[in-house]
Amino acid sequence: MSTRFPSARSRCVAVLCSGLLLGVVAVSPAKADQQFYRCVVNGKTIYTDKPCDAPTLPGVEGSSASTSSNASGQAGKPARAIELDYSTPYGIWRGQAQYQATSKGQPIREAHAVIPLVIQVEKQGRVRGASPENGCKLLGVAAPYMAPNILTLDVTLSECRYTALNRRYSGTLALYQSSNSVQFSLQSINVASAFIGNVGHFDIKATMRR
Repeated sequence: MSTRFPSARSRCVAVLCSGLLLGVVAVSPAKADQQFYRCVVNGKTIYTDKPCDAPTLPGVEGSSASTSSNASGQAGKPARAIELDYSTPYGIWRGQAQYQATSKGQPIREAHAVIPLVIQVEKQGRVRGASPENGCKLLGVAAPYMAPNILTLDVTLSECRYTALNRRYSGTLALYQSSNSVQFSLQSINVASAFIGNVGHFDIKATMRR
């Protein structure tokens, strides 16, 4: 019985066909229902099929739901899980925030954005936060309201790329344990322009979670 081996020509044809097949797959269009995300990484806008990383604050842990994959942690320090505590409005919150501004009752397109926001509310009352995509940084104080699940906020925004957003705001942070979330709301009115009939209104809203 004889064994037949493919000729060199046959092997070349097979390799060529495989290469063509891979090329077709590589240039095939994305699925019609595939979702893409607009993210800002190191100041540059990119598009990806994975959700954008949530912003972080200096000295604040990353994702609240994450745990260290190294049982001993880094530099020999014990790893610890971060408890998702939804019994208090204090702590770290993250979510998509909507920034809006109006002038003479008309929305200002340059100010409008729906982007990730992270805030930290300390039990001592200090509040800080950041939305890196539009440059806004938040700093102020929180105080207990009539109900233990609601805090009043008095904060100032700075370094926003749309400079009119850089001002003092008042608002609330309300915890809803039924949905494990807080409703974050800030508002500011440009009182100085009210005397000339050009009332400017600014507001920021978000539903946030740990």
